[in-house]
Amino acid sequence: MLIFLYNLLTAYIIPGMMLAFGICLFLLTIPDKEELKNYAFARKVMGVTFLVYCAALICETFSQQSLVGDLLNSMIVIAIGITQAFLFTYSLIALLDISFFTKRAAFNETLVVAVSIAVAFVLFAICPPDSRQYVFYAFSLFYMLLMARYVALFNHYYKHYRQLMDNYFSDSERKRLHWVPVAFYSAFGVGIIALLFAWMITPLTQLLFMLTAVVYYSVFAVRFMNYVYIFPKIKEPLEDSACEVTDTEEMPIDVSADNASADITATEDDQSLMEQIERLMQEKALYKTPDLSIANVATLCGKSHRVVSTAINHCRGINFKTYINEYRVAEAARLIENGWLKQHTLDALASETGFAGRVNLYRAFKRKTGVSPTDWETKTI
Repeated sequence: MLIFLYNLLTAYIIPGMMLAFGICLFLLTIPDKEELKNYAFARKVMGVTFLVYCAALICETFSQQSLVGDLLNSMIVIAIGITQAFLFTYSLIALLDISFFTKRAAFNETLVVAVSIAVAFVLFAICPPDSRQYVFYAFSLFYMLLMARYVALFNHYYKHYRQLMDNYFSDSERKRLHWVPVAFYSAFGVGIIALLFAWMITPLTQLLFMLTAVVYYSVFAVRFMNYVYIFPKIKEPLEDSACEVTDTEEMPIDVSADNASADITATEDDQSLMEQIERLMQEKALYKTPDLSIANVATLCGKSHRVVSTAINHCRGINFKTYINEYRVAEAARLIENGWLKQHTLDALASETGFAGRVNLYRAFKRKTGVSPTDWETKTI
């Protein structure tokens, strides 16, 4: 039964799906191709990956050679795992940093992976049969070390992306690409399963691995193709990296307090601009504007968003999102103390204070005060 299901999947279902996704990745229109050149390049790489996967499955079916119990096949599984880890890591990082994946970098990384795999198979071929298992062990270790490197590399760029989003938007716009870390760590999980599969090749592990892989590849392909609809919203901060500050715990709840000396690097121009920003917040309650971004503030100040970001970072020592949310939390606390929640809901409070929703309000409020909005109400009664 397992063999029948495996043959059905590998001969018809999975190759058909991989072929369809590969064609879509190649042929679907990409608007503003110049602005999305990294994405266009990464999508071609993904298209090749899907088509190669399809071709490999078809070749296996026609050759009637099952990948059961052969050390050479285990080496092939590791090689496929390394290739997959490389392609998915670099394609996903390209979405987080549009200047990252140049053709030169792609060539260099591809060369490293290709040479490593080639060396492993040459050593496997020239070693005596009773020593080949040690080549397989070394190749497996190399695979694990490479995966650890890719995890560290991805985390570095995802942290950078989060900083950019939090320094540009007042709400959690970074969640628009939340699927990217999900996709990456899902691919990492598939890679671990591939390693286990290489060490324990059986019909059952074959079937489980193929099912896991096809589900992951399908979900990933759909989200990857939908990136063209996400990019316009996050394009500006990705294209123009502003000053990055990650400390979000510096500013007291009394946002009217003068803490311009928070950072000695603040210039007189920074301080003057900061005073203008403070007036917008205090006199016009600009922080209540839904979907407020630093570009909105910069337009009102007649400055670029980079200059505004620098002023906030230097004068307050925090990023834009934290700065705006400090005002929102302070206003929410004031309304709660005046009995707002006796007649309104948390959703209404979130809307009144500029938060995108009650979840955003709850998280920001608890992070700042240490208690939830309802607990704050209890404390002030």
